[in-house]
Amino acid sequence: MLSEVGTITIGLALAVCLYASLAVFLSIRRSDPRWLQSGWNGIYATTAILGFGLLLLLFAFLTNRFEIQYVAQHSSRALPVYLKVSALWAGQEGSLLLWSFLQILFALLLIARPSVRTRPLLPWATVILGCVAAFFIGVTLFLSNPFARLDHAPFDGQGLNPLLRHPGMIFHPPSLYLGYVGLAVPFALAMAALITGRVDEWTRAARRWTLAAWLFLGLGLFLGARWAYDVLGWGGYWGWDPVENAGLMPWFTATALLHGAVVQEERKGFRTWNLVLVILSFVLVLFGTFTTRSGLIQSVHAFGRSALGYYFLAFIGLVLVGSFALVFRYRSFLRGNSSSEGLLSREGAFLIALVLFVTLTVSVFVGSTLPTITDVLSHRRFEAGPEWFDRVTGPQFGLMVLVLALCPLLGRSAQALRRLRSRGWPALVGGVVVAGSAALAGFTGWTSLVGFALAGMAGGTAVAEIAWDVVGRSRRKEEPFLQALQHQVSRHRRRYGGYLVHFGLVLLVIGIIGTRVHALETEVVLSPGEEAQIGRYTLVFEDLRQEQATDHVRTEARIAAYRDREYLTTLTPRIDAYAQQTVGVPALRPGWREDLYVVLAAYSPTEITLKVFINPLATFLWLGGLILLAGGAVAVWPSAEEVRLPVAEARRRKVRNTVAAVVVLALLIAAGAAMWGPGHGASARLVGRPLPGQPAPDFTLTLLDGGTISLADLEGRVAVLNFWATWCPSCEEELPAIQSIWEEYQGRGVVFLGVALQEDEAIVRGAADQYGLTYLLALDIGEQVSTAYGVTGVPETFVIDPEGNVAFVHIGPVTAEELIEELESLLGQ
Repeated sequence: MLSEVGTITIGLALAVCLYASLAVFLSIRRSDPRWLQSGWNGIYATTAILGFGLLLLLFAFLTNRFEIQYVAQHSSRALPVYLKVSALWAGQEGSLLLWSFLQILFALLLIARPSVRTRPLLPWATVILGCVAAFFIGVTLFLSNPFARLDHAPFDGQGLNPLLRHPGMIFHPPSLYLGYVGLAVPFALAMAALITGRVDEWTRAARRWTLAAWLFLGLGLFLGARWAYDVLGWGGYWGWDPVENAGLMPWFTATALLHGAVVQEERKGFRTWNLVLVILSFVLVLFGTFTTRSGLIQSVHAFGRSALGYYFLAFIGLVLVGSFALVFRYRSFLRGNSSSEGLLSREGAFLIALVLFVTLTVSVFVGSTLPTITDVLSHRRFEAGPEWFDRVTGPQFGLMVLVLALCPLLGRSAQALRRLRSRGWPALVGGVVVAGSAALAGFTGWTSLVGFALAGMAGGTAVAEIAWDVVGRSRRKEEPFLQALQHQVSRHRRRYGGYLVHFGLVLLVIGIIGTRVHALETEVVLSPGEEAQIGRYTLVFEDLRQEQATDHVRTEARIAAYRDREYLTTLTPRIDAYAQQTVGVPALRPGWREDLYVVLAAYSPTEITLKVFINPLATFLWLGGLILLAGGAVAVWPSAEEVRLPVAEARRRKVRNTVAAVVVLALLIAAGAAMWGPGHGASARLVGRPLPGQPAPDFTLTLLDGGTISLADLEGRVAVLNFWATWCPSCEEELPAIQSIWEEYQGRGVVFLGVALQEDEAIVRGAADQYGLTYLLALDIGEQVSTAYGVTGVPETFVIDPEGNVAFVHIGPVTAEELIEELESLLGQ
């Protein structure tokens, strides 16, 4: 019954949506406001119907309705509730239903509170958005129905893909969808402006919609990159995968559109540029859905192969032909007001930036599609790997950062050189400081130093522009600096949001250079207790543990990590074996200079294989992303100069804005906590186990015979410090061998000390009698000594040389042969 109701709901939504689009079209043709109102009511009704459909699907997940195929494929009885909610968009069918709902919801938001500039464009924009929504609803209903039934309902479902259980993937798809769907609004407004001849007004009407879509798309890309870094276990965050690129390309063109719109609003320039960019942005959104859902382009992020791709290709063709036909038909509206400024001006720098964004988009598009095209046409597949993308896009990004540094300094072309001479010094200082600091920190190589210098120039320019603006206000109005800053930000949010975005981009560039140019990757094989030296880090394999979780088997390695021979943290990379697949979960220790990233690649009872990555300056990448997103949030906020409302409405808006600001701030804080928490798979003890060659920690213990012993008492002799317990079978197995070796070496300047953990004295005395132990025995009351030695389990044995330094460490049982060899080497010295 639920399946049938859900399917009928989607069908009804399609019918009402088509009616709404037709009604608004008739209102335009007949100039009848009654049809317009009826069509808008249809938009409201479609939103409500699709919202009800989403709630039905969510109800099916929460109540384990496995007779519905989509629920059976992506949920299970043991799945937590929050993951059942995210499973709503984990597959193709549910994500298309969510997309359809968001698409019509954005149409509703557009017509619910239109601005003065939007109202003349609203009828045609509604028709276009309604048709777009109808396409997605139709695809959902006829080709990818989330309410399709199974002939026989299983008792339990397959569960959610383990890769999708990361918090980043819970929010990553909805953020991307909001960005994708949001770009349909400026497209619809632009086409409406062409049809109505209001080509100078649509950029202002679409500004906040474009900014919001750009912000959500950026957030989705950011979360996706973090998910890849935390989950996929290849040590990186951006692999130039076609589906990743499908989200990046419309973000590039939307960024270009935001810059081009500034020139159109100020000087009525770039009209054609902006129309082309808004068309490309929307078409690339459709291309992204084609990439993800057709199966024709290979990607770890894509859904399975389906027939949807051909329908999306047809729709892409229809949008391209239709939109450019409108541009050609109404080309007369685009003439006039051409710019006379040269390239050495602010407007010229904007033009260069637009060209670079387009060439970047084309480069990424070619690299993403060429493998598939060459495979189809010649059956000789051309693979564009990360190296190809880095080589092609790297110089373009460098030029973009240079433009970022110079553009704010330029005015009219006649003033450009004078402004550069008088206000260009902060850019030069920033470039020298950043590049010099990088060189002193060991990041050498002319390519990276040039990149650091360009980033420093852009950062110096952004900081200087803010300072000059605020100081000027402070001097004119005789205000304190912070008060002047608050005033300027409240009145010019878009400008100061842009400064924040630019500064965040500078940090992103620094992080990208560090992680792409100076990263270290290696592979090591370790036995228990063995250590490996990787750069400044020493990794010691302590233990391998396996446990049965609810729906998978977890195998976890414990790796003690030291930096410059000082204990840093304990890393726990693991492998989770599910019924459907095996997932490696890396361990990460973030730091300001570099991240230590460890993957458990393979394991056996006797050894493990680790992949180790050292990613310099990765923290700057994530910090830059947060600042960039914060700048976008500031820019999308209404400025004080934009809001002129009656007192009551102003108060209501202030309350709404305050609540929204708190929500945005909470999200940024949560994201920051996720980025700079204790690390994923990392848990620091108070102290780490001393490494061979380091001084042994001092101790004082009370012996079973009533005496005391300390490290100072062992000076000049070789000491064997064995941590053990009677409840440990392997400890008891090695006791006879230790006693035998003690009997052999006790007259040769060797001291054996057994330290019992978590034990009662009577039980330890009983074990000593049972095994005939005659060497020194003590209880570690309060586990102070074992903590000082970083003991994580028993047995563990430390061999200390006559100078009081740790010579050998054994994690787990030690064999008689090993201990005898070590004692002979020390006594022979």
